[in-house]
Amino acid sequence: MNMRCFVGLDLPVQTKLALADWRQRALPEVSSRDALPMPAAKAKIKARPNQPARPVAVPTANLHITLGFLGQINHRQHEAVMATLSEVQQEPFALTLDTTGVWSGPKILFCAPETPPAPLIDLARQVRKAARLAGIEMESREYRPHVTMIRKASATLPPPLFTPQIEATFNQFPLFESVSSPQGVSYPIRHSW
Repeated sequence: MNMRCFVGLDLPVQTKLALADWRQRALPEVSSRDALPMPAAKAKIKARPNQPARPVAVPTANLHITLGFLGQINHRQHEAVMATLSEVQQEPFALTLDTTGVWSGPKILFCAPETPPAPLIDLARQVRKAARLAGIEMESREYRPHVTMIRKASATLPPPLFTPQIEATFNQFPLFESVSSPQGVSYPIRHSW
């Protein structure tokens, strides 16, 4: 049985709530109801032709920082990556989400640390190395830590009224599974180190 997985940082609850509050105040164009799971009936409604897709707030419970996207992994890869990730060593660290941006390719608006702490960059490097040792292909592009706040962010979305200034501390990193259902996507934690 295959699982769609990634390794990341689960934001503390107070950080998720602070980000949701920032989004509501700094991006009033994206209504807070978009942050709730979408009913199956509404999920099937498509944008009208010649109209841009409406920006969608990522559900508050889903806010996280990805360290490495593993994709679809089989049972053997799952067992191997569990073993290699258990060898990763990292001290607790803190970061500040203090900048925003829009990536036009994936059409997301994100929050990020303007200066990512060295322990975060090192942890991401170790996670990617552990995944490769487990036989999982990883992207080779530069790691850019961020929290996706809005999907379908087109050029017509006004910039945030102000930047966030939100702190978070991390002392563990989990393996998440990406689970799709008629209610939307959820990211249950399968293991933490």
